[in-house]
Amino acid sequence: MAVTVYAEGMGLFHRGSGGKGVAPGDVCLTPPPPPGGPLPVPYVNLASASDLQKGSETVKADGEPTALEDHSEVSTSTGNEAGTQGGNVVTHKTSGKAYFELWSMTVKFEGKGVCRHGDMMGQNAGSKPVGALDKAALVKFKKKFRKRSKCARRYRRKGYGPTDKQTAHVKSKRCWVRIGRKRCNNFGVTADHQPPLIIAWYQGGCNDPQKFKKWARSNGAVRPQCHMHSRRKNPQKGFGRRFKAGSITAVMKKIVLFVK
Repeated sequence: MAVTVYAEGMGLFHRGSGGKGVAPGDVCLTPPPPPGGPLPVPYVNLASASDLQKGSETVKADGEPTALEDHSEVSTSTGNEAGTQGGNVVTHKTSGKAYFELWSMTVKFEGKGVCRHGDMMGQNAGSKPVGALDKAALVKFKKKFRKRSKCARRYRRKGYGPTDKQTAHVKSKRCWVRIGRKRCNNFGVTADHQPPLIIAWYQGGCNDPQKFKKWARSNGAVRPQCHMHSRRKNPQKGFGRRFKAGSITAVMKKIVLFVK
């Protein structure tokens, strides 16, 4: 079926769209001929729009239910069946589900953003890395701060918070981090900037330092994060140290390795 409904120039991922998710590097333990033990083999994992579940109910695209923000899922995936059942070295799944990690921020069906061809997915039950980058927050930030030119000044951490006001704002709220499809149930103890400050700076914040500072010290710039995810299992610090001025590509490539 042809796709005739678009959001920001990207076709909607509905059940009849013929859409595919392709995730190379789905490493699963695979039994070799005896007497050897299981070997890690990288497969190419595939997810199809025809297996979409929990799509839109009242609003359809081309007559079909379409994928929605943080709700819909592709019920199964293919390509790694040769591996040991439950043999994926990260998710311990075979033929696992696929979930969208990004969607439209402006076009909504039934109050939820629509998922589109080209939006990032976590496949074979993969999820985004814990506590690193909230891609939805990055999209919202880039609408406020347009990247006009290369940054004239390098990022410096001092003076952007988190402030006492931001910390108080998050303490009564649940941690924003998700593990798979489940949200962490702990209460936030730290104010986590999303997108991370260094990424936000090079994605447009440097073009207006005063506006950036005002945003960075506002409650809208932070999400609640529990002690476990902020101190012990947060890869954000590593991304920040290796992030270079000019592009987010390097960071996103590292995130894809976790997601896929």
